[in-house]
Amino acid sequence: MEADLAEDLLRTLTRAHAIPGAQLTVLRAGRSLSLATGVRRTGVADPVTTETAFALGSVTKAFTATLVGQLVADGELEWDDPVADYVAEFDNAVDEAFSEITLRHLLSHTGGLVADHETDDVAETSLARYTASVSAATRTLHRPGSCFSYANSGYNILGRTVEAVTDMKWQAALANLVLRPLGIDPVFVHDAPGGQRALAQCHTVRPGENRPATPVGLFLPPSWAPAGGLAGSADDLAALATLLLGTHPDAAELLPEEQRTEMCARTPAADAFGMADAWGLGLAHHASPDGVWLGHDGTVDGGTAHLRFRPADGTVVALTTNATTGTAMWAELVDALREQGVPVGDHRPLAATTPPLTAGPGRLDGDYRNGDTVFRVRTAESGVPVLTDATGLVADLTVHEDLTFTARRTDTDVAPYTGRFVTDRASGEIHLMQLGGRAARRTAAP
Repeated sequence: MEADLAEDLLRTLTRAHAIPGAQLTVLRAGRSLSLATGVRRTGVADPVTTETAFALGSVTKAFTATLVGQLVADGELEWDDPVADYVAEFDNAVDEAFSEITLRHLLSHTGGLVADHETDDVAETSLARYTASVSAATRTLHRPGSCFSYANSGYNILGRTVEAVTDMKWQAALANLVLRPLGIDPVFVHDAPGGQRALAQCHTVRPGENRPATPVGLFLPPSWAPAGGLAGSADDLAALATLLLGTHPDAAELLPEEQRTEMCARTPAADAFGMADAWGLGLAHHASPDGVWLGHDGTVDGGTAHLRFRPADGTVVALTTNATTGTAMWAELVDALREQGVPVGDHRPLAATTPPLTAGPGRLDGDYRNGDTVFRVRTAESGVPVLTDATGLVADLTVHEDLTFTARRTDTDVAPYTGRFVTDRASGEIHLMQLGGRAARRTAAP
């Protein structure tokens, strides 16, 4: 892709989505393209450069997984060892299933942990106390290793595991073992300002309203840092991709081929319905018109990050933005790049392939819980199942015979989204609901 064309595309899309600043990096066929546009904060003449750090959100998980892979290569960890072998905080777990959870389960989001656990003190910085709180206050959603459910809590516990075997804080271990060896100047969102790379301000944008982006603060408990606390540039994301591809000059030393291959392989139970086409150890699998791409997406309060790389030919695409509309921009960027001959992989949920469910919708009724989040499904007099939660969500469900569904909100005008109900193999009864990549366990039926 020509540099001028890519630069015009980046500027056009950021304007269309009212995004103050963004970065785009493309590595393809031995050529490197690194672009930046806009400003770090709306209304301030402080331009984004290719060095500016953006909050990476959940793309942090790919870095944490890489760090775990390094420790496996060094013999400090094993993919299939129980986490309880490394962290004493699992000794007092209220759920015996915690003893079955392995590093592979946490890395592939198949451990059955709640998605978002918070301690009583949101300012808690200790990953040891966070891990103790998860094991003492929560139960698994499903048998470890049997199902996919995206869990920030699992990656925070991986951070604690890193600390236990390295005797370093997660931040120090990541900086010393992954970031600096890749030429990345570390920036963490919880660091005090000053003395580090410039960090882009997050912004909220209201689509359809002709108003400028509004600066917002980033809320992320410090104990969630291993799941989402890293900041960096699109170039930094591309550097990680070259390590995982094995094309970085020091790849063999930093992350041997055996561990790279393990991380990139599909995990059989990790059917990431609604988020990706499959999942590996810290990496999502995305289909494309020209084969599988790997990567990760991240969203924070007012920012987004996206990374894709294609093992077949080493192509890398990375985007960072400092606005809530970055996800919509990414989708348009993917389409535009495909038109220019860069077939970026991106998960697009397919339309239902089975007829609508016409008999017995009442069997879906119940309460479905993931941590503190509780969804209620009740069949209305019209025969339509209705999904609600404590936030005000109200959505009519169109359920199909394969138990996938489309949820169309009636409380607000947003695009419909997809989910599915999951049956227990032994009993045939519905025991989970998956929505947005997260599973909720059925706890009651009216």
